[in-house]
Amino acid sequence: MSELSLLENTVVTGATGFIGRHTVRALVTAGCRPTLVTRSTNHDDSLREFGEKVRWVTVDLTEPNSVRELLHLEKPKVLIHLAGTRGRNDARGSAAACEELNFRVTEELLRAATVSEVQRIVILGSAEEYGNQPGPHHEALPSLAASAYGISKARTTKEAMNLFKDAGCPVVVVRPFSVYGPGQPSDMFIAEAVDAAVRNVEFRMSLGEQKRDLIFVEDVVRGLIAAASAPGIEGRVINLGTGEAYRLREVAELIWKMTGADSPLLIGARHAPAEELYDTWADITLARRLLGWTPRVGLETGLERTIEFARVRLEAKAQRCQVM
Repeated sequence: MSELSLLENTVVTGATGFIGRHTVRALVTAGCRPTLVTRSTNHDDSLREFGEKVRWVTVDLTEPNSVRELLHLEKPKVLIHLAGTRGRNDARGSAAACEELNFRVTEELLRAATVSEVQRIVILGSAEEYGNQPGPHHEALPSLAASAYGISKARTTKEAMNLFKDAGCPVVVVRPFSVYGPGQPSDMFIAEAVDAAVRNVEFRMSLGEQKRDLIFVEDVVRGLIAAASAPGIEGRVINLGTGEAYRLREVAELIWKMTGADSPLLIGARHAPAEELYDTWADITLARRLLGWTPRVGLETGLERTIEFARVRLEAKAQRCQVM
């Protein structure tokens, strides 16, 4: 079965999120008509451009039996599960939100997929599962997750591997490192720094000595789609990164240089919690071997595209304000 024929019947959860929007765009560009699962009928404006090229299904995955009903009605061949939360600013607290949305919902999806017609389910892990241990981080390392988000992702990965071994669940865990790119939520480091730079306002950050393996969102999407269609990789955990790590202070300084910002870059002005201070650095040997995948977008190119997107959005906002 060809990659395209398998992906023609694809359901995407979390389609209105950062990675989800880029994934939908890639699927539509490839000629697919994916089914997008959303909790709200107020669909994201950035996806309206696709019109009849996508289908929308309104489902609250936290509701009892909703997952099984979704798979029964839609009968997807591929399920790309991107819905989840980092738990920030959630009234229930970070740990409770991550437990429900990252672990329990995904567990139910995995169990339902195991007894359905789904041929491949791809779920998102996280580099935070590795915690504080020397890199490069390869998939066989134990989890030393310290954050609520990382802990919930590590639990989900463990459950996924158990269901594959015990029941043949056709799952692949894709573990992206520090994803960035156009449209990223503004509370993430690169998005926040780029926004401050293009607006030419001060940016407060930690000392920035921690290193991050920064991977452009379109490279992550290529990896997700490869993981959805590559044969014989069920039951695998696969890193997606660049294999390089940069100090965050160096990245911020590069953003300031590329934008020409002359506003203060206040390195060391913000406290960073202990779970954010360790390095992340991906070993991508498995991605190369199993997916035939390597990253294509270097850091400067990725930042250029992210900066340009932020500038266009800022100009559009300014024009709307003038009209009002």
